[in-house]
Amino acid sequence: MRKGTKRSFGLLALLAALFLLLGLLLGRPQLRDESPNLSFSSDTDGLQAWRELLDERHPLVGEWRLRWDELPQGSGRLLIAAEPAGVSGVEWKALEEWLKRGNSALLLGDLPDQPFWELTGSGSAAAEDGDAAGEGDAAEETSDEGSASDNKAGSDHEALPSAVEAEALLGPGAYEALTDTSVRIAVLDGEGSALVADERGTLAARKSVGAGSVTLAVEPRWMQNGTALKGSHAELMGALLEGSWTEMLFDEQHHGYTSAPGAFAVLPRPLLLASALLLLALLLALWSAGKRFGPTRVPREWTTRRGDETVRALAAWYERFGLMDEALDRQRGRLRQQLAQRWGLPASASPEQAAAAARSRWSEEDALRLQRALEERPLQADGRKAARREFTARSKEASELAALLRGGADPGRGQRR
Repeated sequence: MRKGTKRSFGLLALLAALFLLLGLLLGRPQLRDESPNLSFSSDTDGLQAWRELLDERHPLVGEWRLRWDELPQGSGRLLIAAEPAGVSGVEWKALEEWLKRGNSALLLGDLPDQPFWELTGSGSAAAEDGDAAGEGDAAEETSDEGSASDNKAGSDHEALPSAVEAEALLGPGAYEALTDTSVRIAVLDGEGSALVADERGTLAARKSVGAGSVTLAVEPRWMQNGTALKGSHAELMGALLEGSWTEMLFDEQHHGYTSAPGAFAVLPRPLLLASALLLLALLLALWSAGKRFGPTRVPREWTTRRGDETVRALAAWYERFGLMDEALDRQRGRLRQQLAQRWGLPASASPEQAAAAARSRWSEEDALRLQRALEERPLQADGRKAARREFTARSKEASELAALLRGGADPGRGQRR
């Protein structure tokens, strides 16, 4: 290799290395900042840890990416919704009807729009009154706003679990959980039972809804990856998720991950049934119409152009369409035409007259064959195969007589005079 060529290859290798290095530096993929409470997110505020644990322990764990008014039919399912956003009143009503059919739901977070319990604390009427009473101190608090926000930014990392009461859920014992939220559940008589509580009120409650049930826990961090092992969160969530569920669904529709329903879910079922029947009828019609083509293997006599196989092939087609008698009539007409051209016999001559004229030229056997060929006799054989054999024999005989009339070699059984 010449020196100039080596230098060119070295320069190309250097440029390629620089290109790859710049690509790695400039195009380094960044971690995507996922929304909180996603079942497939490995962020500290995701739920992937519990999702994978449930996948190992339960045969059917999935995601629900449609509206709640499209929840699956049947019973025995559990819907897990962690801080769902943008739930409409129609969906809450649909969820309630779905629960009545024997399903259950686990709701996590401060959900003031849910129709099952009244919430107290932040977002309640009492909190609004407290905010109004404290408006006079707003000016004094402005100076401390920066330091307060800094402390709040690090509160999630510095928060420590506090003692909670969970005897109704886990039995006697000392339990701890994060309880930073000021929201509490107001559990009145006949509105279910409190499962987890602290000195400020109920943190988790459950009530029956028809044949199903709904559970609300106001603190979603009990299930999040970053705090799942803090305090007694694992024991609390394990007890809240316990049950013989046919399927467990994580709600992702209200986290912004949706999937449009397919055509089978959108179209009315009567229309789908009618379309399926129409398609079946079309397939049967095509199959029935295609039967006339016969098997894939084409017999040789259907494709040959000479010899006795031609006659058998024509016989098959004439028999298939019911035209064998018509074909014999045409053969008789061609023989009469040749008799008129060769011997001068009129077209109205009888078979006996034609045989008498043939005896002076052919053998007696050939004359009788001509008489039989000119007689208008329908096919006598019974059955398709027998009729085809008779048609083949009579057609072959007519072809031999036509060859005699043309003056060719004698193909008949007798001797010419």
